[in-house]
Amino acid sequence: MKTKKNLISFILLIFGSLVFINVISENWFVRLDFTEDNRYTLSDASRNIIDELSEPVTIKAYFSENMPQSVAKVKSDFKDLLEEYAAIADGMVVYEFINPNENEETEMQAMQSGIQPILINVREKDQVKQQKAYLGVIVKMGEMTDVIPVMQPGAAMEYALSKSLKKVSVTDKPMVGVLQGHGEPTLAEMQQMQSEMAIMYDLQEVTLSDSENLLDKYQTIAIVSPTDSFPQQHLAQLTQFVQNGGNVLVAI
Repeated sequence: MKTKKNLISFILLIFGSLVFINVISENWFVRLDFTEDNRYTLSDASRNIIDELSEPVTIKAYFSENMPQSVAKVKSDFKDLLEEYAAIADGMVVYEFINPNENEETEMQAMQSGIQPILINVREKDQVKQQKAYLGVIVKMGEMTDVIPVMQPGAAMEYALSKSLKKVSVTDKPMVGVLQGHGEPTLAEMQQMQSEMAIMYDLQEVTLSDSENLLDKYQTIAIVSPTDSFPQQHLAQLTQFVQNGGNVLVAI
């Protein structure tokens, strides 16, 4: 009799737990990442970009199907990543997968959008032949569009996608002054840095004046690899800039 009561109590406990889990799942959504390298845990930077979206973003992933395992894994990993973005975006990230190899019209759409195929080696019946594979992505928000021609595998996926989201969503870029006049390289001499930072910042060269303060309009001043000394007046201006809440980045 006692055993029967214990069994009934156990069944009721399980039933109650399932009801409780079902109720809270309607209000909270949690994804657990048990991978060793936390590959499905988005960085704070990506989460901030998603939180700042002002309107929905549409992502079209042009990925070929029936590909070798190495290519299929890229698609699988990218799909997992998109699910993570969509899970925390509260409807602001919508995506779909399209197979460009399905027909010529779809393939032409992908290529006209800026997505080019890569050639991979496929072994069939003891022969190796080359096959076209698409791994490109189009990110669109309103009138803004960005294209990722080839999605690279691994950690680079999140960086590429978040950068693309930022490209199409940024409206008011903080101004960054790149200091000149002390032997620093010009923006033209730092093209890679300029192209990457220009996604989120308005970069401008700035030369300090002994008689006029030109720093107030900038949020950050970048001092990159100076080779000459700084006059005392210039140091005083930079000190005042920091005291007023500005940021100074020094790269030596």
